[in-house]
Amino acid sequence: MITGRDIENAVHALRTADPLVVLTPGLIYKYLGKRPSCGGCLPLITKLMVAYDDEDPSAQTSLAGRQGIGTSGGRSY
Repeated sequence: MITGRDIENAVHALRTADPLVVLTPGLIYKYLGKRPSCGGCLPLITKLMVAYDDEDPSAQTSLAGRQGIGTSGGRSY
């Protein structure tokens, strides 16, 4: 079983190791040493992964700084 805390820790560790890493559910599973059984939880893993990545101010700051995007306003697309 994978908990929300597991996903949060994995996102933090992966971002710390490489601020520009492309996070995917497969990368989270690999980091945790797990394999999905049926894939039914992948949408939830994705949702949590994105939410925890958005909460990490260091990830946003470093990525925004590299792309020249201001961190005070909304996102630029």
